[in-house]
Amino acid sequence: MRAYLQQHTQLTDNELDQTLGLFRPCAFRKGTALFQPGPPPDRLYFIESGLARAYRLVRGEDITSAFYGAGSFCFDSLSIVAQVPTELHFECLTDVQAHEILIPDLNRLFRRVPAIERLGRRINEDLVCGLTERLRAFQMDDLRTRYLSLLRQNPELIQQVPQRHIATYLGVKPESLSRMRAQL
Repeated sequence: MRAYLQQHTQLTDNELDQTLGLFRPCAFRKGTALFQPGPPPDRLYFIESGLARAYRLVRGEDITSAFYGAGSFCFDSLSIVAQVPTELHFECLTDVQAHEILIPDLNRLFRRVPAIERLGRRINEDLVCGLTERLRAFQMDDLRTRYLSLLRQNPELIQQVPQRHIATYLGVKPESLSRMRAQL
């Protein structure tokens, strides 16, 4: 967490200490649910190590919407920002080391430390750009192109994530992904 903040913000020693003081280290075992559908989450996580995913159940099927690896913030932006119930499940795909902050503490931190507020804005801007690119890929690219792009951007996912989760993230059935991979 310290290294991430030092790399992405310009904080005084006091601001860095103030920020780190609000994050609590935590550890989760593979399979642990971080969030479940319901009221807006009251916290978010910074992933130090390990891998988590967000998914929703659609007509009884589990559809992966996002992966969260080391150096990323794990949260439901729509639910937290709009204060609407979350539809997403968040689960650890591996053992996870993380830091947790409560949303009220984060909001107070945004008001007290402008550099952290700017970092929060950049994280949300990156999220919007990533989602816009993902939508473009779904509309314009075939499965092979989407898979190869995911492989280039996140090679560790292919090693650590069950194929069924990668398939639903790419918008296809596992059998379709398997057939396409056989043709590579």
